[in-house]
Amino acid sequence: MKKNVFIRLLSIAMVLMIMIAFTGCGGKTDANASAGAQGGTYEIRISACNSLDHPQTLGLDVMKKYIEAETQGKVKVSIYPNSQLGAEVESVEQVKNGTLEMATASIGPITTFQKKFQVLDIPFLFENYEQAWAVCDSKVGTDLMKTLEESGLKGLAYMENGFRHVTNNVKPINTIDDFKGLKIRTMQAPMHMANFTALGANPTPVPWSELYMAMSQKIVDGQENPLANIWELKMNEVQKYVSLTGHIYDAMPLVTNLKWFNSLPADYQRIIEKGAILGQNYSRFINANRESMLADKLTEKGMQVNSLKPEALAAIKAVSQPVVADKVKAEIGADFVEAFLQGIDAVKADTVKSVE
Repeated sequence: MKKNVFIRLLSIAMVLMIMIAFTGCGGKTDANASAGAQGGTYEIRISACNSLDHPQTLGLDVMKKYIEAETQGKVKVSIYPNSQLGAEVESVEQVKNGTLEMATASIGPITTFQKKFQVLDIPFLFENYEQAWAVCDSKVGTDLMKTLEESGLKGLAYMENGFRHVTNNVKPINTIDDFKGLKIRTMQAPMHMANFTALGANPTPVPWSELYMAMSQKIVDGQENPLANIWELKMNEVQKYVSLTGHIYDAMPLVTNLKWFNSLPADYQRIIEKGAILGQNYSRFINANRESMLADKLTEKGMQVNSLKPEALAAIKAVSQPVVADKVKAEIGADFVEAFLQGIDAVKADTVKSVE
């Protein structure tokens, strides 16, 4: 999980330069044309399940500022954190029904509206963030996002949530045998549950809003979430061990109502799409650069944080990945899954091209 600091800083600098370019050049022309073309104003309400300090919500704030600046205030963006407008599935349902403009949700809840997103629930698809980002932004990732239109939704960006890790109160996870018998909280996501069942654990769905209480009352032994969520929910108060399994990369698609979006002036549509990508990239870099700090902070708070040896992760992958992949193929079709996996292989091949 260690990252090259120079590369990270360079990446952030590039994002900031892009933001400056957007706000200083083409976007202004669109906004000025909009202001002269129509006098109407629009409101975008965005539901988010995390706090205002979470990477995905910080990304949404970048998007908000960009959109409001580029439309000269004609489009007002309001972010509602901490599930104020409803939990993830409920919020996306509101977007689908047209009673809410936008929402973010983890991949698990998104599969409720488009099963093809279960392909991202296959464990151990990616070795690092760069691979995950490249695939999400490649043709297979953007094609996957387009499938949301079948449900009346439009995917604007993959906001960041991060790699999911396991916490528990019994023992650190060092080998596959350490999963056996653990009661692990998962989202109501069939493939997440299949993953932990294959590893010998007892997956137990618990809503995010009830998770802290479930851990404090020992209804579950542990749970799995990205470090940002582990920190945000103060799991150090009710959990002892953090094992950096990184078993699933979990993005948070930002979705809007397709019919509503298509009803907007074309120049506003372009501004919103640009703002969403800026927010996406910002949330990614914030999360990736924050993770090593969070591991240290959780240690300071009394949690034991451990990394798994490569051979241990390989053994876990060998057991869980085929089981989940077969279930996903049965749900959404082997051809779609194979095409997505080939897209991942293509990204990995391009990464090492000419340097092997």
